[in-house]
Amino acid sequence: MEALTGKAIWIVLQDAAWMGILLLVGQILRAKVKIFQKLLIPSALIGGFLALALGPRGYNLIPLSNSFGTYASVLIVVIFAATPIGDKPSKEETSGPVIGGMFFNVTGIAVLQYAAGMFLTVYLLKHIYPNLPEQFGLTMATGFYGGHGTAVAVGNALEEMGIANMTDLSLTCATIGIVGGIVLGICLINWGTRKGYTHYVKNPQDLPIELRTGLIPPEKQKSAGKITISSICVDPLTFHLGLVLLASIAGKYFSGWFKGFTGSYLGFAVAIPAFCSSLLAAFLLNKILNKTNGHKYVDRHTIGRIQGTATDFLMVSGIGSLNLGVAMKYAGPLLIICGVGFLITLLWFIIIGGKTSRKDWFERNMMSWGHATGVTATGILLLRVVDPELKSRGIEDAGIADIFNRPIIIALQVIPPIVMNLMPNIGGHITTWSIFGVVGIMWLVAWKLKWWIPNQELVRYRDQRKSSHQYEMGISKQEVV
Repeated sequence: MEALTGKAIWIVLQDAAWMGILLLVGQILRAKVKIFQKLLIPSALIGGFLALALGPRGYNLIPLSNSFGTYASVLIVVIFAATPIGDKPSKEETSGPVIGGMFFNVTGIAVLQYAAGMFLTVYLLKHIYPNLPEQFGLTMATGFYGGHGTAVAVGNALEEMGIANMTDLSLTCATIGIVGGIVLGICLINWGTRKGYTHYVKNPQDLPIELRTGLIPPEKQKSAGKITISSICVDPLTFHLGLVLLASIAGKYFSGWFKGFTGSYLGFAVAIPAFCSSLLAAFLLNKILNKTNGHKYVDRHTIGRIQGTATDFLMVSGIGSLNLGVAMKYAGPLLIICGVGFLITLLWFIIIGGKTSRKDWFERNMMSWGHATGVTATGILLLRVVDPELKSRGIEDAGIADIFNRPIIIALQVIPPIVMNLMPNIGGHITTWSIFGVVGIMWLVAWKLKWWIPNQELVRYRDQRKSSHQYEMGISKQEVV
């Protein structure tokens, strides 16, 4: 038993080492290949496709383990656990309309994706592809909004109900969402900067060289964090990693306990994803730190580095485990449903998301766009392009919104498969229109509480007719169009 355990540990190290190597190769390619620079393709995304091409799913030149694809579901726990630690927002920043607007923005598009995917599958795709199961309608939202971790969870649940290939289909949607979300996100950023909608980035053509190549010139390099703990006692990075891991494991234990508790006392187990409960644990930990003045010894930049590292490894793991055979077999319906997914998410970005934030609407909306087309990491990536110093609070408020939308998202992951399994003839119709009903109710509540203001005009932070010299002199003023 000890030998097996020791071997498993070395397998984890081997996988981690190869992910690190692929990330290094991805960074070299990003620094040298112009197309990667132009599209701002992250090194982690390049590394993920290298893992897919060179690993067991491709030419099998890299000895990745069979568990390689499971790292994503673990790393997302670390990412969420790191989100609030060290944060101390003002009361104005956490006011009801601000959080409510972000809640409606990130939750409404998720529900709409489920509704649109089901509608498209039940009323169109099944007539074109008769052998396509109705449950296919869940894959787009599961992959787009949920990401690779949720894709695995929901896909496995559907396969246990007898619906084949759902894990691979959901993972394919998740990968398409990440790639398309980044590429289209860059297009949106170019459009937004030209229109003057971005607050912190003036011109997409003037992006500094470090944002294009990923290599920061020596004269611009700065410290990655602040030393808050004496290394005589413990290394500062170790201290901060300990805080993140404390919230991570607390969330994991709470998730398991809650599942057992509900199973014993309610007769059926209710599962809260570990990444959600880790976020709750992290908020509780951060509150304790703020109350006891412990926040003085927590450096947000160091926490951010831990979060960023987990994000990079997550992307390599998720993309590298994609099954191309299944993807090619269902290429037609996948392209159709993902194309519609991007379209409705784009319309939501302009019509809905743009009117849920009174300040920094474009930056905060970019976080929502990334979240809705792949994983939280995509949103963080795109947000950092338009808000390098993270002044818009897009990450923090999206994290808070995710706490409150968990019951809705969990219900969408659990209830539709059960309904369609119990009522194979009418379950798809019931599911489709029920989810559309949820969208309508959310829309009405958001309008009533002013989380979404339909007549609110999109804010411009610059008049594009002014010269760059005027911008440098600080003459530009906020303008509403």
